[in-house]
Amino acid sequence: MKDGIKGWKKAGYPVVSQQALLDALTAVNSINFASMLVNEVDAAKLNNATFVDFRDKAIFDKAHVSGANHVVYAEMFTKPMMEELNKSNSLIIIHDVPETAGVIAATLIMMDYPSIYILK
Repeated sequence: MKDGIKGWKKAGYPVVSQQALLDALTAVNSINFASMLVNEVDAAKLNNATFVDFRDKAIFDKAHVSGANHVVYAEMFTKPMMEELNKSNSLIIIHDVPETAGVIAATLIMMDYPSIYILK
């Protein structure tokens, strides 16, 4: 927006308070990512395990965990995608870049998904 936050607000778009952002950062800093790491064998033993592969489609097509759902990272927050990511399932995040897997996991945790894991 031309006028920054003021222009955004004037256009009627929602603005999050600075405190909300600080709360979100505090929540992310408290996540123990190491405890979320799981191998494929142990992940398959989890209740209602759903493997969600966020890697590039070409990489996914070459090789992936059997039964894994492919999700285009850019489409992660679309309504159909969010409906597919059932909160009652244990979601196992697959991505080749650990930092990206961590961002995806942290985002899902902040959205109240209770059982999030990252495939080693």
